[in-house]
Amino acid sequence: GSPEHLNEEYDMLLASLHARCCALIVLLALSLFTARSQAAIDPKTPLPLDPAIHIGTLDNGLTYWIREHATPPGKVSFWLHVASGSVNEADGQEGIAHFLEHLAFNGTTHFPPGELVKFFESIGLRFGQHQNAFTGFNQTTYTLTLPNTEADTIDKGLLYLSDVAFGMLLTPEEIDKERNVILEERRARKGVRQRLTEQIFPELLPGSRAAQRLPIGLESTIARVQRDDFKAYYDKWYHPGKVTILAVGDAPVETIRTAINKHFGNWQRSEPVPEDLSYGVKPYEASRAIVITDPELTTASVETLAIGPRRMLVTVGDYRERIVHRLGTWIVNRRLQQLVQEGKAPFQSARVSVSSLFGVATQRGAEADAEPAAWPEALSSLLVEVERARRYGFTPQELDNAKTAFLTNIEHAAQTESTRDARFFLRVMNRALSNEERPRSAAQSLELQKQLLPDITLQEVADAFATAFAPGPKAALVTLPERDDVSVPSKAQVLSLVDAAMAKEIEPWQGAERISALLENRPEPGAIAERSHDDILDITSVTFDNNVRLHYRFMDFKKDNVMVTISLAGGKIRETEANRGITSLATQPLIQPATSRFSSTALRDYMTGKKVSVSAQHTPDTVRFTVSGTPEALEDGLQLTYLLLHEATIEPASVALWEQQLLQSIEARRTRVNALTREASRLLLSGNDPRMRAVTSEQVKARAKDIPQAQAWLDRLLQTAPIEVAIVGDMPEDRALALAATYLSSLPKRQRTDSSLTALRQVQGFTGPAERTVEVETITPRAQPILMWRSAPWSDVRGRRISYLMARILESRMREEIREKRGLTYSTSTYVRPARVYPAMSALHVQFTADPDKVEEAVRIARSVVETYAAEGPTDAEMQTVRTQMKNTIETMLQEPRFWVNLLANLDYHGTNLKNLHGLLDQVLAFTKADIVQALQQTVQPERFGVVIGQPKVPAAKQSQQPKTPREG
Repeated sequence: GSPEHLNEEYDMLLASLHARCCALIVLLALSLFTARSQAAIDPKTPLPLDPAIHIGTLDNGLTYWIREHATPPGKVSFWLHVASGSVNEADGQEGIAHFLEHLAFNGTTHFPPGELVKFFESIGLRFGQHQNAFTGFNQTTYTLTLPNTEADTIDKGLLYLSDVAFGMLLTPEEIDKERNVILEERRARKGVRQRLTEQIFPELLPGSRAAQRLPIGLESTIARVQRDDFKAYYDKWYHPGKVTILAVGDAPVETIRTAINKHFGNWQRSEPVPEDLSYGVKPYEASRAIVITDPELTTASVETLAIGPRRMLVTVGDYRERIVHRLGTWIVNRRLQQLVQEGKAPFQSARVSVSSLFGVATQRGAEADAEPAAWPEALSSLLVEVERARRYGFTPQELDNAKTAFLTNIEHAAQTESTRDARFFLRVMNRALSNEERPRSAAQSLELQKQLLPDITLQEVADAFATAFAPGPKAALVTLPERDDVSVPSKAQVLSLVDAAMAKEIEPWQGAERISALLENRPEPGAIAERSHDDILDITSVTFDNNVRLHYRFMDFKKDNVMVTISLAGGKIRETEANRGITSLATQPLIQPATSRFSSTALRDYMTGKKVSVSAQHTPDTVRFTVSGTPEALEDGLQLTYLLLHEATIEPASVALWEQQLLQSIEARRTRVNALTREASRLLLSGNDPRMRAVTSEQVKARAKDIPQAQAWLDRLLQTAPIEVAIVGDMPEDRALALAATYLSSLPKRQRTDSSLTALRQVQGFTGPAERTVEVETITPRAQPILMWRSAPWSDVRGRRISYLMARILESRMREEIREKRGLTYSTSTYVRPARVYPAMSALHVQFTADPDKVEEAVRIARSVVETYAAEGPTDAEMQTVRTQMKNTIETMLQEPRFWVNLLANLDYHGTNLKNLHGLLDQVLAFTKADIVQALQQTVQPERFGVVIGQPKVPAAKQSQQPKTPREG
């Protein structure tokens, strides 16, 4: 299979709250909480169950959760959740749960080895995208998204999942073939993060089973296990009483229920449901320090962790208690963020949390990242902020902000719930199932929070935080780079620093006044100078009298949601060696909004509770704002964008943070095979164009020293760059154009296009065959080749579309030859990239990871696969499959607002013609085998071929070096 390792125990609701850090002004916040519920809820009342989810149990004990849901329409998804993962592995089985998950794709009763993936591809699916699996500590889950809801399709999907549950063949031949794939997956995941995880877990969870059962397993076990080992685990843990079918889709509940009973009802097991093995996670008896180093780390991390008993979420009282805890951690996290934004923190980022640990305990932690030399100050400052909140609690305004953010977040979720994607509900259902909780609808959570939030007091939140983070046994973890200029502390020194921080004299937190309004007056709207409408696609395009160009499309596929992109032409494409990196620095006050009148912290607080987000990024040839939210809140986002377009101002604190983090990233790149290989591939494709080089540390330092230069670069971009706007979503055209006229056509007039950019798009390119080897100073034994053939650019509409089909067929061939037959890699990635910014860099790509000692063999085979494909062309069966896949892909794509907003964002700028989208599906399906053969023969030529191989400089045989062990007390 192509599993993703998801540790869902760490997926916390807190993350979604952080992602929407936005709020109303205090007056509005106060008004939200003046009303009280007519009758208090009994805290012992069980939490409600989402009425849209139908839960049932078959006679054999198998359960099902079914939700009828029509987004996307005409499709249905199934997840088969086996409530057993790596923790249930016996000694000597380490990694077998994950290995077994792979074998579900390698032969079952009704799908012989080699047939499964081909069958599902033939009905329009893509392996890895629509059919996948993942293994965690407490679950193994198989995912399947079907292209339609026809009875036969549902039947085949559930037939396969029933085979997974009780019909795996587990043949010795397939086990041996997959063994190499598993080992290559371990290799693909190797690196500094994996090394740290393997060292930290046993230290953080001493004596626990969980610490010895990372889902990826042990190489020694993977190399040894045989069929009997798999049968022992499979027969014990894949039991009807431990299996749940999650189904979400556009099909009647009874249809799905009947199909589940048909395929799973006869599954009988005489043995009782086995009890899960214990995680062995216990609270610390005494405080302990952990110091871990790695030669490829470039940042320091500090963390404290305390473990307590599990908090169940069964009743309304449990839910209220969780909210109380999260209000406190939300406030502290805002404080930590503010310290970073104002340049008052020795850390670069920090957070606190109270969350579930594997569903069997509660973890209470604080963590921060910092420059290596600043780790003592970072740890001390982090603990001081926790202690400040513990001693003095919070301010009324902070609690009002938190309550407003919570309520706004859940209101938005309830508004948009009816058209959320099926995958969202499957993740929510799976998380609830894993945590033994009842899934609630957003509307139910909204009603609960409306009743509970008003009565939660400031003292209650302060007391809960003080109790959660009370002094007591905890682990203090420090991870550091292993290098000569970094002093590694002893464990005793770490514990001493913790004690000293907790004993400091601390003053209460001082809040700041809030902004009451962003703009004194609404801008005067401009006028529309040109207007056109594409009747087939129902897209309106206008040019305002200040030359701002806009495209609008109404879509209610996502209810109560509108997306706006505002693209400014230029930026990075204009950089030279003399100012490389300036766009990245100049856009910091757009990414973290700050203006000449309002600080980033003040703007963050002002936007708290508003159902809209404003983000910004720089692409190779634009600087782009994205405004996304509910129709009624969109104006708030456009006001902020308008303000930034007029007076965005670089904050010195953001420059210091930008410099620190970028320098650390540059240092980390030095040991990253994938990063250096990708850079080398860009340089090869472009003919060594200097704009394709990563920024250097010298360039970063030079930019950071000259803030006025970066501010001038930003001002010029905001005041003069051509602007193209896309608005897509659930908002009437007249309202969308009125808002755009107010906040965008009122901007200073600028040129509609900038012809000087045309010359900047030219790169020299290369003539093949060309080969480059990148030797990387790393102890990670992993190589990465990227094979490329120059292909049709974006402007060649017919050529690029044929190339998509060409690459899709090659994707399956490459996976079969490199992974399935030879086990030379865990996963291959085959794709075509028709370039818009630099057309000469358009290419067909094949890339994967491999054993450094076998990478040349893998490259030869990969090139041979492509050349054989070009010589022979696709088979009739491959043509039928790719047409079915493309039909599924295009039909789904055209329904998604995100596709349209991305297309329209730079429609004119990148020379895209809307007429080319008329009848898109029919055009793509009309391409013939001869068309693909012709494209292959044009593309797969020696002069169009290049390959970059990134590999460790140290010979593979010497790469068993491990980081140093920490010094004792």
